[in-house]
This record gives sequence, C-alpha cells and structure tokens, in this order.
Amino acid sequence: MSAFHKSDNLLATMGLFECNERSRSVFVMKVKRTWVVRAVLSAALGWGVLPPAQAETEEQRFERELRESSEEHMRNELGVNDITTPSIGSILEELGAFRPVPYEIIAANNREAIYENRMQTALHFGSLVADGFMLTIAERPQDVQDVGKALIRQSRALGVGDRLTKRSKSLFELTEKGDWAGMRSELIRTQEDVEKSMMDLRDEEMAHMISLGGWLRGFQLAAASCKANYAPERARILGKAEIVDYYLDRLNTLHPRLKKTEFAETLTARITEIRDVAAESAGSAPTAAQVEKMSALANDAIAVAFAPVDAAGKIRIGAGAP
Repeated sequence: MSAFHKSDNLLATMGLFECNERSRSVFVMKVKRTWVVRAVLSAALGWGVLPPAQAETEEQRFERELRESSEEHMRNELGVNDITTPSIGSILEELGAFRPVPYEIIAANNREAIYENRMQTALHFGSLVADGFMLTIAERPQDVQDVGKALIRQSRALGVGDRLTKRSKSLFELTEKGDWAGMRSELIRTQEDVEKSMMDLRDEEMAHMISLGGWLRGFQLAAASCKANYAPERARILGKAEIVDYYLDRLNTLHPRLKKTEFAETLTARITEIRDVAAESAGSAPTAAQVEKMSALANDAIAVAFAPVDAAGKIRIGAGAP
C-alpha cells in the first residue's frame, strides 16, 4: 500500500488514497496469461504473425492490450466509470437550456483565487469549467479566454498542467473563430482530460471533487436563471435528486479525517439540503417556490466550497459558516 497525496496544510487532514499494488499485480498477471494463451492458439492453428510492416508485433500488441485493460481496470477501481459517474458532458449540455445566463454570478467568481489545499483547488477547477461553458452560451469570447488561462493555473496547482497546454491553445483558437459549439466541446474534453490525469495519479478524491465543483457551480447558475425566468421544463432539470445523491455518496467516501472536518461536514450538509428540496417534487417539475429555495441553498453551498479554511479544515469566522 502506498500513499500518493502530498502533505500540504489542510491535505494533512484530508487523508491518503491507497493503491492496492497486490491487486494490480494479480491483474497484470491475468492479462499476460490471456495474451500467452492467444499466442499459443494462434501458432497451433497456423494463423502466424503478420510482418511488422503490415501489423503491430506480438510485443506491441501485448503492451497495447495491457495498457488498455489496465486503464479500464483503474477506472473501475477509482469509481469514475461511465456506469457510476454522471457524464460531465451531459450535465454541462443541460446548462444550455438556462438563458439568459446570470453573468453577474459568474463575474463574482474570483478566477485568480488560490487555495492552500487541493480539495478546494479541485472544486474551483470544476467551477471554472462550468463558468466557461455558460460563458460560451452568453457568447463572451474574452471571458472564455480568461477562464482558459485560469484553468491552466489551477491545473498546475493540481499537478496536471501539462495535460491542458494543448487544450487551452485549441480553446483560444476557437474563441478567435467564434466557434461556440467547438468551445463547449473543448471544455468538456478539458474536464475529461483532467479526470484521466487523476486516474493516472490514482487520486480518486480529487477526481470526484473536480466533478462536484463543476456540477455545483452549474446547478447554482441554472437555479438562478430558472428563478428569474421560471419554466417547468427547465425546473425539471434541477429536480434530479439522483445526481445529488451521487455527489453526496462521493463526499461520504472521503477519508474519515477529512469527513470529520468542519469544511467537509458543512459542505455535505448544504448539498443534502439541496437534495431534500429536489426530492420534494417526486419526479414532477419543482415549483417556482422550490426553485427559489434551491437557488438560495446553492448559493450557500458555493459560499462554503470557497470559504477561507484553516489548516485543520475549520471554516474561518464569517465565511460560509452555518
């Protein structure tokens, strides 16, 4: 068992992600054994191996199969597979229904913010992706570029800056062309690239917090838009309690030391309140009054997510505290 998180202020209370090396070794042996059987059967049946110029060598094929299978194995171990995780693409695409965009809320988000712990940095990264997506809907190219630059800074703080260099360049080029659909696709791929980076680092908690930050920010913006211009079909999107349940489950799987901090407990409590109101509609579209309540609760949750926090995980007085 090995620890991959570095100690940094609040992270000391956030716990460690342990990688089961024995499990991975057994998995590799299984893949290798499967490949050997295939090779023996191929030779026995006279299929042979194509020349290197026409196809990959047996060694290259083994390395490719091992890499592909290993990545799928890690996705399952980290709990970030397509079955259990809400698609960030689907979540962000649904934001397109919420117009006009509440730009004043986006403008209030400090893109230059620097946090002393990785959890809030991850939450902030996700929120910036949601901001960027909504800014493409509002067709504000300069703001999208500013968000792209902020994403680069935040990704470096998370230790995955190299991953976003190409994405950011593409995003800037798309803003110059005014390709709004292309920008939205690029932001979704940015989120997916960071998820892949977290998988490579075996950093499950950070991957989930990035996703949570994106969903929570998107929910806040959508609720504010729906509150200002209520429509049942838009309100129905906000009433998906199963998505809130997923993120509450992710918060529940945090390391025990982190779960017990005031920061984690308060954030969980605020999101639970959102879930309770969403569940009231029981499959129907939430009422205008319920949307107004969810909007206020989302604002409270965002205030907690980005409140000043000390090294023990305690929210500083007057900053999002209960």
